[in-house]
Amino acid sequence: MELTITGLTAAALALLLVFLSITTIRMRMKHRAAFGDAGQHDLTAAIRAHGNLTEYAPIGLILIGLLEAGGASHTPLAITAAAFVLARVLNAKGLFNPPGPPGPARSAGIVATLAILTGMALWLLVRIHLPGAG
Repeated sequence: MELTITGLTAAALALLLVFLSITTIRMRMKHRAAFGDAGQHDLTAAIRAHGNLTEYAPIGLILIGLLEAGGASHTPLAITAAAFVLARVLNAKGLFNPPGPPGPARSAGIVATLAILTGMALWLLVRIHLPGAG
């Protein structure tokens, strides 16, 4: 069984994770902070952008993989997976804003992430309880 959508999504999220990891490492070196954030907003932002992706990406990939393995419709799943990656990029970008309330990118990223995760969870439940649906 090929999990092409899951594989492409995992690859895109892995590249984003590597980028965010390198950004965090660079900020740690800049501020000479092996642990914590040294009270530096840019390091805090890098740590949270990296951590936030690691918190949401696994469940997104699991849902995408279960839907794909279960035979979910290819095009809607591909669109959903691409939207999930975009939402994670927006959220990461938004975390690098100055201190204060969340900016539009972060707000859009987290709202989209939660909506997509909810949609995929419901989609999976429907597929489990009504085989042959979607």
